[in-house]
Amino acid sequence: MHTVFVNDHPFRFVNAFEAEAWKGISGSIFIAEQDMRIDEAIQDLEEAKKHPGFVYLTANPDVAWQLFVSYCTLIEASGGLVMNEQNNYLVIFRKGKYDLPKGKLEYDESPEEGGIREVMEECGIQRPEITGTLNSTFHTYLLKGKRMLKKTHWFLMKSESRKLIPQHEEDIEKAEWMNVEEIRNKVLKNTYASIAELFGSLLNRNF
Repeated sequence: MHTVFVNDHPFRFVNAFEAEAWKGISGSIFIAEQDMRIDEAIQDLEEAKKHPGFVYLTANPDVAWQLFVSYCTLIEASGGLVMNEQNNYLVIFRKGKYDLPKGKLEYDESPEEGGIREVMEECGIQRPEITGTLNSTFHTYLLKGKRMLKKTHWFLMKSESRKLIPQHEEDIEKAEWMNVEEIRNKVLKNTYASIAELFGSLLNRNF
C-alpha cells in the first residue's frame, strides 16, 4: 500500500482484494481504478479545500503508484523526530502550523546526514543521534505550475534537553519540547495530515 498527501488529503493505493479490511479503518472515499483515472483523482484532491481523501482500489498498487509518480517531479528531503531524556519530542511551529524539522537533501548527501543537519540547523541543538527509522512520507505541491512530489525520509533521534534556537530565516517561529499529552492537545489539532499520521504510526495511534 502506498500513501501520498495531495493538498493535505490522503490518497492511498490499496489492493482491491483488501477493500473490506480498509472499510472499517479509513474515513476516505473508496474508488475503483475502472471508475476514475488517477489524474482525475489528483485534480479532485487539488481543487478541494476539504476532502476525506481517496482509497484507490486497484489490481496492482505498485503499478498505480508508479503512474502517479509519473505525473510529478520527485524531490527528496529528510527530517527527524527527536526525543530527549525526559521522553519529550521536539516540535517546531512554522507558517501557522506545528511541524517537525526537515528539509531538502543537498547534493551527494545521504538521508541520514540530511536529517541530522536539518535538525541542527532548524533547532540549534547539538548533533543528535539517530536511533531508528520511520516510514517515509510523500506529499505534493505546485511550484511554478509544476506538480512536485516530495519524499521525506524520517529518522528517530535522541538529544539532550538543551535550549532550542529556532531558525527564523526558515520561517520557524518557535521550537519546543512537548510530551505526548501536549502533542495530542496542541500539535495534532494544527498540523499536516502526514505529520499526524507519522506520530500515530510511531505511538500505535495513542493520539
